[in-house]
Amino acid sequence: MINKHSDIDRVLQVWMADGPVAIPDRVVDVVAARIAVNRQRRRAWPFPGRTNVTTQIKLIAGLAAALIVAVAGYSLLPGTTGPGAPTSAPTPSTAPTAAATAAPSTTASWPTWFTPAAIRDANGEGILTVGSHATRVFNPGFSYSVPQGWVNVHDEPNYFDLFPDTPANAAQFERSDGEFANAIFGGLHPSPYFTCESAENNLGATAADKVAAMAANEALVVSGVVDVTIGGLSGKQFDVRRNPDWTGTCTGDSGLPDGVDPDDERTRGLLLDVPGRGVLVIFIYSTSSAGHDAFLAEAMPVVESFEFALGQ
Repeated sequence: MINKHSDIDRVLQVWMADGPVAIPDRVVDVVAARIAVNRQRRRAWPFPGRTNVTTQIKLIAGLAAALIVAVAGYSLLPGTTGPGAPTSAPTPSTAPTAAATAAPSTTASWPTWFTPAAIRDANGEGILTVGSHATRVFNPGFSYSVPQGWVNVHDEPNYFDLFPDTPANAAQFERSDGEFANAIFGGLHPSPYFTCESAENNLGATAADKVAAMAANEALVVSGVVDVTIGGLSGKQFDVRRNPDWTGTCTGDSGLPDGVDPDDERTRGLLLDVPGRGVLVIFIYSTSSAGHDAFLAEAMPVVESFEFALGQ
């Protein structure tokens, strides 16, 4: 199994030593396998317990860049031909401007149980003071209020999360190498899934369309669907879990972290229509049904405090 960046590097080195001008199937297969491993390992985004999209995008971008550099690097060697091989003296050009990325807050502090790797990956505000705060990068931006003991780990263009600093989260974080027992997170997404990616297809132009697709899915139990308006955006609120009577299988379950039972996960979802943008997905998620109601009582006021900066 390919499970380290160095494995990719070694494959690329061997490939480059052979001197091809096209990417062989084996290299493509290795890259695909590496991405698949990463996809199954984490359960964080964009829906409860699922792949951290930011991490996956960074991985895909990095691997793609490595392949492009490898192809271009070989093609530019003296005597080579193929895509990228120079036919005349190169013409100076302006270097491309790097895309803006989220950066960590310079004043952020983190729970004592956070690992160095988690801190390096974080780009949010860290431990929050009681009261009002505002997103820095997330789009659409919003302000929000939190009680004591809440933490913002990520604030990115299409991913934002909050969680309380509790013993339950500390224990789950340690048990599963970076996951939380209870958290709020969200972002715009065309087809969110809730318990099994391979068994769901929740496409829809609006929040109502997505909820209808969910309700028709035999893998899900959807309840408590109501109209809702949060911070100027309207949509649907609902509760969703895996259907205990579903007889299908989920290929993603083999990669779940320790302490996560898909039959016991619970989610309060909010799908909000963002004019001209799509549907904003907000999840209030718990790995265990036992603590979900208590977490909802604490988390719902936080979500209800969201005020979106529309039209900016």
